[in-house]
Amino acid sequence: MNIFCAYAFTGEDLSAVTERMKLVVDTLNGSGHDTYCNLFDPVVDDIKMRGNDIKEIFARAFEVISTKEAVVAIVTSPNKSVGQIMEIGTALSQDKPVFVLEHSSAVGSTYLPKLATASYEWSDLASLEEALTRIPSNV
Repeated sequence: MNIFCAYAFTGEDLSAVTERMKLVVDTLNGSGHDTYCNLFDPVVDDIKMRGNDIKEIFARAFEVISTKEAVVAIVTSPNKSVGQIMEIGTALSQDKPVFVLEHSSAVGSTYLPKLATASYEWSDLASLEEALTRIPSNV
């Protein structure tokens, strides 16, 4: 399945986000998916180098979501990520399946699991990796 990854960035530790999202992409790709994460997108890197135009970054995200079959949202805390919520909303408006992977500290903090096709709980990188392997290859 072609997957777009939605994750919180603002206010997060960049090295921890990078490590986590590399694990997410590698695990999903290892399970037969084709996974996109804008953290590793040279187009987004170019936008950032030219002045970090937030509207342009989101335009790119929404463009890519329209080409994907599903969204996997990695929720790391009870803190809301406006960008992640916008990406999930875009996917839902296009009738795409959304898979929410919530850190145990975030469980019960939002209604996202009620909107999701499926939701999974994780507590560390090993349990996140295990949860990712449960994302179906087709929906």
